[in-house]
Amino acid sequence: MTRVLHVGKYYPPRWGGMETALKDICETLAPRVDLRVVVANDAPRQEEDRSSGFHLTRLATWRTLFSQPLTPGLWRLLRRERAEIVHLHEPNPLALALFLLARHRGRLVIHYHSDIVRQRKLKWLYRPILELGLSRAGAIIAGSRELIDGSPVLARHRAKCLVIPFGIDLRPFLPLDAQARAAAPGRRVLAVGRFSYYKGFQFLIESMAHWEGELTLVGDGELRAELEATARRLGVEARVHFTGRVSQEELVRHYREADLFCLPSCERSEAFGLVMVEAMGAALPVVSTDLPTGVRAVNQHGETGLVVAPGEPSALGAAISSLLGDPERRLRMGLAGRERAVRLFSREAMAESILRLYAAVAPEAGAPGSALGTISPAASPPASPPS
Repeated sequence: MTRVLHVGKYYPPRWGGMETALKDICETLAPRVDLRVVVANDAPRQEEDRSSGFHLTRLATWRTLFSQPLTPGLWRLLRRERAEIVHLHEPNPLALALFLLARHRGRLVIHYHSDIVRQRKLKWLYRPILELGLSRAGAIIAGSRELIDGSPVLARHRAKCLVIPFGIDLRPFLPLDAQARAAAPGRRVLAVGRFSYYKGFQFLIESMAHWEGELTLVGDGELRAELEATARRLGVEARVHFTGRVSQEELVRHYREADLFCLPSCERSEAFGLVMVEAMGAALPVVSTDLPTGVRAVNQHGETGLVVAPGEPSALGAAISSLLGDPERRLRMGLAGRERAVRLFSREAMAESILRLYAAVAPEAGAPGSALGTISPAASPPASPPS
């Protein structure tokens, strides 16, 4: 059995898109490979966990600098670890730098989640290290063709890039009844995510001047107070419900009670938008923004929802209003979204593609990347809805 080391930034219950993706990848791969996962802890101590079927190490974190956890224990671990494949999730500057310094002999797979967009100083300091890492890698995974085409970083390494769409565990969402929502015009809009600069929730709140109904914002983050102040300033605070972080069961309930889902993200830091896949699994139509990232690969305009320009509350509001007032269209788009999610964005399909990649870059497959041309994520068998 191939020994694989995944190096991520954090792991759930720490909440975020990269963390969710890492969890789904590792839980699905665990029965098929000898897996160890290494991430940063939220505390200055190391913790070990084997409860999920693989060895999870949360390294002691001294402090956080420019959103980067400082975990000096990672270098020692990499020096000792004898994994045949190191699967490193980027952006994670310190982890890649320490991997290169440790001179690990395993084959390197870089899972490129997104470019560094906002932290310009860190981006330029990190670029030489990233170029070395990408040159060293046997393969580079991107969640979408749009990310590869739009990333200035990946331009020089396109021959190593492989599209493997992110997938999630759809089982909690597929049983939700889409027909029940189509009985009347809708009033309930749902958005889920961390309250951060690139999520665009301020534009969603501003869009409420253009539609009638209630907005539920599931999540938390550094901009919560600012978003609450925006709702008060615009006089819509009675229509906006801030839930904070919720359990999986509560999250599913919010999807069940919603009439449509909105992803109002406004910056390229939104690399994919996994919450849209949850919504599509729940048969909700999606209103999203047209970002030149994997976001474009998920929601299909006119088919599974509507797509508008980012940062424009009036366009966002018009799209939401048109769908809230058209139950038949919402039902049609919701069912199309569920079919698309099952076909393309299940974690089982994602895992099968990653396993084929491992077979191509493992030592017995020959030189790194030599068999990449034989891997096609589109060839993955479609996931079937759970019984």
